[in-house]
Amino acid sequence: ANTKKEVIDFITPLMKKLRLQESILVVAAGNGDSNHVGLDNDRGVNDLFVHFTNLKFVENNRTYVMDNIVEVAAVNQAGQLVGFSNFGKTKVMLAAPGRGVNSCSSLPNQFKTKSGTSFSAPQVAATLAMMVNRFPENTYSEIIDRLRQSVDPDPTLELKTISGGRLNIDRALENGFLNWGCRLH
Repeated sequence: ANTKKEVIDFITPLMKKLRLQESILVVAAGNGDSNHVGLDNDRGVNDLFVHFTNLKFVENNRTYVMDNIVEVAAVNQAGQLVGFSNFGKTKVMLAAPGRGVNSCSSLPNQFKTKSGTSFSAPQVAATLAMMVNRFPENTYSEIIDRLRQSVDPDPTLELKTISGGRLNIDRALENGFLNWGCRLH
């Protein structure tokens, strides 16, 4: 098993490189405690994650902060935060579907229904990738801000996420999917 210090020593240079490259890092908020009850990430429940989100470093006489991290909570089909999802008004950017998500199975041509914030984060990562392609003139921080402003607001997420809402891909792309002949609901 690796010690906390070993993990920090290994990951810190990677995190710095991502920030210097102005890459956006999307992470799952987490799936709560052993009783499947969501935890408040603002309270530092994951001290390694807190370390990286608070990381500041100097490179070429310029101070950098880790403002390129987008943390994602999970909602169900009704758009409500699921009980197992971690949350955080100052740490978690938004929520995305994470309960009952169709996923690959080890059996050929079959899918399984899965749940977890690990199924929410890829949807946000894919949306951000499309946004970077659609808005190449925007900086990474402008793309993150566009994402934050494009959510479907939800009063139940207002005190649980930075944006107070859930992912709306169509709005994030300013109806970009409609122009590509696709539509997600």
